[in-house]
Amino acid sequence: MDDTTDHLHRIDALLTRPAPDIAHLPADGDLATAHRRLAEALRPRWGSSRNLATGGFVDPTIDDDSGLPLVAPFAGRLVELCGWAVGERWVGCGIVGDNDCGAPHLVAVTARRADPAMAFLPAEDGEEGADVPGDRWARRLAAATGQPQSRQWPVDWSAAEARLGTALPADYRHLAEHFGPGTFAGFLDLSLPSPPLGCEFLCLVEQALYLAELAAADPGIANLYHPHQLYPAPGGLLQWAGSVRADQFYWLTEGADPNRWPVIARNEDGDSWARFDGSTAEFVHRLLTDHRHPFSVAELIDRPDFDPYEPHEPDTPFDDRRLP
Repeated sequence: MDDTTDHLHRIDALLTRPAPDIAHLPADGDLATAHRRLAEALRPRWGSSRNLATGGFVDPTIDDDSGLPLVAPFAGRLVELCGWAVGERWVGCGIVGDNDCGAPHLVAVTARRADPAMAFLPAEDGEEGADVPGDRWARRLAAATGQPQSRQWPVDWSAAEARLGTALPADYRHLAEHFGPGTFAGFLDLSLPSPPLGCEFLCLVEQALYLAELAAADPGIANLYHPHQLYPAPGGLLQWAGSVRADQFYWLTEGADPNRWPVIARNEDGDSWARFDGSTAEFVHRLLTDHRHPFSVAELIDRPDFDPYEPHEPDTPFDDRRLP
């Protein structure tokens, strides 16, 4: 196992423990190279990091909202440190010197973070469905956007999942039924198994069929999704939303439990992937509320909102094609 892979495993273990915490990362060879490789390996998970310390100098502009809690444990000892906002915690990796000015070493560190996604939430005591992975976030998103509980969009899940050849995440099903066709903050459009007439481009099933056929017929199209493959390839990408900027949002269909599929997002230029190890609804909620989210629109809106499209009857599938 190379150093970077070992470091990623140690960070995964660190994230299972309460913050704040520190993990020492053994490294052979040049520490600066090891740190750079680790930061690059973490970028697909959490996007670009913020440089908190460089060349032994700590950025004097950082505060509690930009990563200062990661700096606090290493007073006077930081050589390099970069950090990410990850939900309710900060996560960083860097190079620090010993207390007695000994040889520097590589570390990973976590710290508590005031989570901005909590700012729009009502009390949840006794909330029904909280035991379903991701379902609590779906309910939070509905509450934050002020959507009435009476709003329901009909979906034939048996037909849609039969055509796809897979079940879909439970919280996505909740989102599709409760929100239906519309746009979050004028930015993100949720794909649906049964979009309204005139919105066929939002059909999750037809979109998956179309992309799979294109990729199978043209290796050049398939290469556009490197290093990933498109569903129905094992662990392939299945698109569930897009943005007005042409960002694309997928599930990475790895594993048998769709409730554990991570979100994979690609920016409008198609040259950067970001992984989000959380539910679909949490991803959307953080996009609307957390200004450190890689695709955040939080600074552009006063509060989360959802604008439903004009109501129409759901469209019917174009045909009975299915994914293999």
